Amino acid sequence: MNKQITIGKVPYTPEEAGYESLYIERLNDFIMRMIDDKIVQAGSYHLMRHGKLFANNAIGSLDYRNPEKPLLPDSIKNIASITKDFTAVAIFQLAEKGYINIGDPVAMHLKEFDTNIHRKITVYNLLTHTSGLLPDGGAFETPYNNEWVNHLEQFEGNWIKAMLTQPPHCPINAQWVYSSMGFCMLGEIIKRITGSSFEDFIMENIVAPLKMNDTYYDLPKEKHDRLCVCCEWNIPDDENEEKDKYDEAWEKIPRAGWGLVSTLGDLNIFNQMMHNYGKYNGVRIIGRKSVENLVLPHLNGQNIRNYCWGADELHDCGLGFEVMNNKPFNQMSVGTYGHEGAGVSWSYVDPKEDFIASMFLPYHKGEFNIIPIHRTKYIIWSGLV
Repeated sequence: MNKQITIGKVPYTPEEAGYESLYIERLNDFIMRMIDDKIVQAGSYHLMRHGKLFANNAIGSLDYRNPEKPLLPDSIKNIASITKDFTAVAIFQLAEKGYINIGDPVAMHLKEFDTNIHRKITVYNLLTHTSGLLPDGGAFETPYNNEWVNHLEQFEGNWIKAMLTQPPHCPINAQWVYSSMGFCMLGEIIKRITGSSFEDFIMENIVAPLKMNDTYYDLPKEKHDRLCVCCEWNIPDDENEEKDKYDEAWEKIPRAGWGLVSTLGDLNIFNQMMHNYGKYNGVRIIGRKSVENLVLPHLNGQNIRNYCWGADELHDCGLGFEVMNNKPFNQMSVGTYGHEGAGVSWSYVDPKEDFIASMFLPYHKGEFNIIPIHRTKYIIWSGLV
């Protein structure tokens, strides 16, 4: 296993950016312990404060199939659910042009939702995970998560009708139920409004204008050697010949809840755009009021609880974005926003501290472990001067 530390070039020292170098050392030591304990395969991070990039480092192996090949600061990784933040921004781009309202019933845009059970679900419900629709696998002990696939033939390939055959997990607005499928519905809305594929819309209206040159839905073959792979499901589709009925079903669905690959540097560009209220390097992606709405704690005071993955707590969130509230095990400022992605990656903006941080922590053999997620954040935020 490669434990080489690659220190990327940065314009500033930690101290020049208002950060204590000691915590970079502690972070490196922690990542190495996690590698030794076979919890993660590697770790890389990208830290900026007051607009000054001061850390861009990587430790460990890029690919489990070739453990001596190092993860690098510019390596590309599947960012999974961080994709949801791009989807949310895209929805607001359409809202700013008058094509959609966040309070619209989904049935206004997807006729499949015009049923007694689903008619009251709104775009807002999809964005805040309060629709009650199909939870992500593993969120609950639900044995029927994939049964909708068996209904595709019955509905002539209409994946929305097939998915809606599964009963809601709970009534609308009753719980926070994490649903990537809900974001797939948002992707389908974008597709039907624009006449473009969802993926093309994201690439043309967010990725390309920001010049995020290493962010893709379908990674070009010439960049495959930069892709971080920690388990079989990270292997690019064109290198993986084994597909089953489930894989083929998902190919029909907009990749709005997952699917992007990116670098820490590109995620930093997206975060700077959000931190600058929708503008980066003179390019306007969305307006200031849209950014404020996206990262506002929308469930505050509504007594909505989260029971996903064994939790039992009052929950809050933005529109697509996670928004931090007061928690004793969290060093992040209240109002910090961003997202985590399975496998694992995370990327956040802390406006109060004028701090932007992103991290890749590819799991050893892809096996989930909560330890590195929370502890890396705790170490990193502890270094703010």
